[in-house]
Amino acid sequence: MISATGIWSAAALLYVIFWAWYMGFKGKLSEAEVEQYIQRFEEAGISGGKLTNLRNFLAKDDGREWFMINLLELKSPKRESAKLLQSYSKIFMAGMFKRGGHPFFIANAQAKNIENLHCDQADNWTSTGIIRYRSRRDCAETLLDTFGSNHHGDKLAALEKTLAFPVTTSLLMGSPRVLMAMGLALIAALTQILIL
Repeated sequence: MISATGIWSAAALLYVIFWAWYMGFKGKLSEAEVEQYIQRFEEAGISGGKLTNLRNFLAKDDGREWFMINLLELKSPKRESAKLLQSYSKIFMAGMFKRGGHPFFIANAQAKNIENLHCDQADNWTSTGIIRYRSRRDCAETLLDTFGSNHHGDKLAALEKTLAFPVTTSLLMGSPRVLMAMGLALIAALTQILIL
């Protein structure tokens, strides 16, 4: 006979497993780790402004989750470009998912810029996406798996232009951490009602 304690213990264990995957335990990057990653990026052919931006981003690691804001314009013909981008995304997202990353928001553009200040060339976007990363360490590993790969070539071939920059949140509604806790609590409560 399953007890109420057993039901809630199972729910708690499942949440701990989820937390370990979704949040991780490694903490902030050390200075030595940052330098190791920068060396690996240089070996992968990254240089100049990109390398400087990566160094600054990794050096300021706060150990928290963060999000990449992406704006994308597909090349014409858009149908073929969309297929190439999808091919890239499948491989890239699989690498992210094993590191606790996932798409947080994906949307298609419905018009040109409604407001535009000093960025006249930044228009005609096809879509936007917000991607969640567990840590900057995971981002570095994912990028090293990506730069120079065949699937990254698919992305470059698909895009007319793109803009991507990292952010950390000051307000986040609907975090999967909360949704998972609420979902497991609901399942445990319903199981207890039905079985006991």
